[in-house]
Amino acid sequence: MIHPNSPYKRIWDLFVFVCITYFAIEVPVRLVFHYKLSAGVNYFERAIQIVFGIDVILNFNTAILKDRLLIHNRKIVTKTYLRSWFLIDFLSAFPFDLFGGFFFQYFGVTDSLKILRLLRSVRVFELFKSLRLLALGADSDDRFKLVEVINPMTFRLIFFVYWTSLFAHWVACGWIHLGPDFLPDKDITTRYIRALYWSVTTLTTIGYGDITPVTNSQTIYTMGVMILGVGIYGYVIGNIATLLSNLDISRVTFQEKLNTIDSFIKYKKLPPNLANRIRSYYVNLWENKHGIDETEIWNQLPSGIKIDVSMFLHNHLISVVPFFKNAPEELKREVVLELKPSFYMKGDVIFREGDVPHNMYFLSKGHVEVIKENSGELLATLNSGSFFGEMSLIDDSLRTATIRAGSYCDVYTLGKDRFNEILKHHPDFAKHIQGIAEERKRNQSSKSHPKETK
Repeated sequence: MIHPNSPYKRIWDLFVFVCITYFAIEVPVRLVFHYKLSAGVNYFERAIQIVFGIDVILNFNTAILKDRLLIHNRKIVTKTYLRSWFLIDFLSAFPFDLFGGFFFQYFGVTDSLKILRLLRSVRVFELFKSLRLLALGADSDDRFKLVEVINPMTFRLIFFVYWTSLFAHWVACGWIHLGPDFLPDKDITTRYIRALYWSVTTLTTIGYGDITPVTNSQTIYTMGVMILGVGIYGYVIGNIATLLSNLDISRVTFQEKLNTIDSFIKYKKLPPNLANRIRSYYVNLWENKHGIDETEIWNQLPSGIKIDVSMFLHNHLISVVPFFKNAPEELKREVVLELKPSFYMKGDVIFREGDVPHNMYFLSKGHVEVIKENSGELLATLNSGSFFGEMSLIDDSLRTATIRAGSYCDVYTLGKDRFNEILKHHPDFAKHIQGIAEERKRNQSSKSHPKETK
């Protein structure tokens, strides 16, 4: 059985959706204008009918989600499909034009049966849903979790525009059908555009009155369209208002936070330079992280997912550290879980020369400057993906240089205490770290007391 979330199945559903849209547009136009199709278009439509036929077969062989359970049983799948969409799919795929003589003899209709293809457009509701929802892995009850892969507001807007446009097209074709004498001296394109103009102005309740009903059937038809137009108009206004109010909730929340910060600055009477640094910090936080509170999200994740996310995000950062290169995978997983996010503005001192070390730093974004405190000499510039302060994890020597942020910096820190706790679970690696520390002390000792030369 085919999985409903298979990439190939989703591409196929999208292709079927395009074919349905073609018939939903073309069939009404052909029925009201009675034009003949070229041989190429006939072959094209025959190919689409074959696509619909293949789709019927595929639907009999595609697993279904029922009450969030994925059902592969062919008997249940067949019974469910026969009770739901099979009749509509069969009528839209059946080649009535090949049996025109039979249907004309017994029913007196031929081309009119092509209107049955419009029934297929009802399937658009299901196709929209299948393209919008994605079934994730099953939980402990073997029930699949459904998530929206398209933003709900975006989906509603696309869905509304699609159906409103299609409905306006159908209304325009209906107007031409009720008034065969509508602009009889004009070409087909002009007649359709004018009918579509009347449809749009009536549905939107504007109604300029330059095109008016003449016959009783046109008048009744117009009243029905007006009533529908009022409903559509109300729906549009309601959705636009909701869309605008929810267009960017995160930006609204950020602006409210800035207002709160301004109130805090005024209440505490902070000096302008310090106030500007605070505002600049939050603006940079918005520009780089869009106001996302990473710590809050992190705390809500279960430990299993948290470890996998940490490995994906930070494994490349710790892998460049020399004494982590040969570390066991279990230790790396524990280390990345202990990384804590920190942010520094341009000019902030991360630590100074002579400070007691407590953390190692991984630079995820931005660049920092390594400076000699006494002379102010710039020793080096470290860019994204670099690390510094790693020796704080293996010995107690004081910082040998000052590190200053050269731009907005997104940094992750690893505390010495937490690292020592991790080493207790990996005694072999702890011996390796101890060996590195002892070698470093010997090197420092040899530099402090060089051998006399003869």
